[in-house]
Amino acid sequence: MRPRSTRATVITIVSSVVFATACGDSRLDKLSTGISRDSVLAIINDGASGDSLARVYRQESYLLPNKKGNSTLANVLFYNKSGVKEADDSTLSREATTPIVLLSGNVAGWGWTYYDSLAKANNIPVK
Repeated sequence: MRPRSTRATVITIVSSVVFATACGDSRLDKLSTGISRDSVLAIINDGASGDSLARVYRQESYLLPNKKGNSTLANVLFYNKSGVKEADDSTLSREATTPIVLLSGNVAGWGWTYYDSLAKANNIPVK
């Protein structure tokens, strides 16, 4: 009987981890397109003290061409809910972060699907 209860416990734990991962992060649920960078930082850093980039693993900036022939500033915040920084752990997996893309200071989209699409369209190398 013990092996079955141990097996059931393991299945329950694994299921809980998968469910928690699939549910995502409640902070990301509060994002919406068009909100400002300051609003994004307030949302993702809620409960963190001090550092305004407390839960930003890293950030990248690019000048992207726009339809008017000018450039648009794209800023990508790689959000990590645990607050790990690239300087502390450069081996953090891609899945442990969520890119939040800002164009001209406002949220254009977030998540790897959005980021990968933007990167492909603008020849941005994906790390």
